[in-house]
Amino acid sequence: MYQILEIAPGIVFVASYFIVPHFLPEAQPIYWATGLFMIALAVQFVICLLFKLKISKLMWVVLIVGMTAGVITIVFQAPIIIKWRPTVISWAMSAAFLLTHVFGRRNILKWLLEDYVQLSDRLWNYQTLVFGIVLLLSGTTNIVVAYSYSEETWVFYKMVAWVVWPVLSAIALGIVFWVENKRTGGAIFEQDTSGTNDAITQKLEPSEREPMS
Repeated sequence: MYQILEIAPGIVFVASYFIVPHFLPEAQPIYWATGLFMIALAVQFVICLLFKLKISKLMWVVLIVGMTAGVITIVFQAPIIIKWRPTVISWAMSAAFLLTHVFGRRNILKWLLEDYVQLSDRLWNYQTLVFGIVLLLSGTTNIVVAYSYSEETWVFYKMVAWVVWPVLSAIALGIVFWVENKRTGGAIFEQDTSGTNDAITQKLEPSEREPMS
């Protein structure tokens, strides 16, 4: 139920875009969809508060960016703003993931998703790299579709993207985990201790000490 609640605003956006014209032929569906999307975001948070459900950090990011983009879209009658919203979120998260993966000491993906799952630091690092690349690609694809095709095609793409990109991410992660699991002899799935890679080091580099005679 919680997972459905998280994606509900997006479902409302796509559904209202295609349904509204049947009842209001003269209406511009993108603005109705944007307005209902913002209402759905607000309702999402109200439900979380009423039922005391945990509001994840990622939900806060989507709320702030979604509300900001929605208001600008409606006030300035600029549909391109709401089309940029997924790209801005994807590129910002991609940059954060990739930069912290290379230079940071704290894994930002772990900070965002530790409410959902507990993994070893090494697995968090692999996921951060894969998600960073996938988000970069998905954000780029979104804006290319937005500028290259009709508004209706873009909305349809958004619906398809909810399935395609998570599946591609899962496949990429599966391949990376399988390769690293083979390379490290299973140490990739062991919990880290004291922030070191001792488990992998021991399996990759067996002790060279000779037994004492």
